[in-house]
Parts: sequence; C-alpha cells; structure tokens
Amino acid sequence: LEAYAKQYRKDFTLFLELRAKELVSGGRMIVSLVGRCSDAIATKFSYILEIVAQILCVMVSEGVIDKEKLDSLYIPVHGPSDEELREIIQEEGSFSITEMRVHDPISGMDRALLTPNRMVNSLRAAFEPIIVQHFGSPAEIMDEFVRTGEKHLSLQRSSQVKHARSPRVMLVVSLTKA
Repeated sequence: LEAYAKQYRKDFTLFLELRAKELVSGGRMIVSLVGRCSDAIATKFSYILEIVAQILCVMVSEGVIDKEKLDSLYIPVHGPSDEELREIIQEEGSFSITEMRVHDPISGMDRALLTPNRMVNSLRAAFEPIIVQHFGSPAEIMDEFVRTGEKHLSLQRSSQVKHARSPRVMLVVSLTKA
C-alpha cells in the first residue's frame, strides 16, 4: 500500500508539472478524481476492484478469457485522501488550491438508482482501456464483461449495503497556476 501511495505521488506530481507547462500564469484547471475518506490507508482490498475481479473470474470459468491472462493482470490503484492530495499539490508548487471539495457521489441518491446496469457500466467506463489492452477483442470482451457483471450484481443483493460500508469519495480541486 505504501508503494502505491509513493507511485501515486510521483505520477500526480508529474501530471502537475506537465499541466503547469501548458498553462499561462493565472491559468486555472479543475481536477476530479476518486479518493478515500481519511488519511488512514485502507487495508482491505477495494470493493470496486473486488467486483471487477469477481466478474473476470466468472468470465474465466465460462471460458471467455484465459486464466493465465487473468493471473497476469495488474491494476495498481490508489485513491488519495484530500489531505494527501493537498500535500502533493503544495509540495509540487506550480499551483495554488483555489478550492477543494470532498463528496460522496451517492449520498442523497435514491439507492434504487444504483442498478446493476448502472454500476457495471460505470466499471466499464473506468476499466475498459485496461481490460481491452490486456485481454484484447474490445467489443466481445467488454460486452461480455457487462453481461456477466449485471448477472453477478443482480445475484449479489448485498452489494448496495456493502458499497455503503466502504464508500469512496470524489475529490474535486480547483487549481490556479502560480
């Protein structure tokens, strides 16, 4: 987990450095990303990645994808806290933080709107480039990913409750180039 945090810091610092080269002094940018609620590094495997792994395992059992390919899949994911993100931005020094907001994207949402279709298509949007690059056959693999995911989430009735227990937050930060 510490290695992921270190790599994230390195990558996000590079992102800021490169964006600073593109913007004029006083230029603004808004960054929105998935983060976590506190500075405590989560010790449990992310619920989102658990779902992706479960869907891919079903696809292996159905012969859609190769087990060896699944075993070699690596998805390094790190969601920073707002304090971690603030620290990285301040240390890099190219931008000042105009405003930062942390919000739970599903708070206040009618839980009935969290349908298996909506959830699995959100996963598709986030992970399609990685899955397609690793397994190939974009249309076939991703269509099967959605079909399998909808079936899996429909059968897993506790998914909404489980999701609510390990929420991710959205971090939105408005930056001004120094």
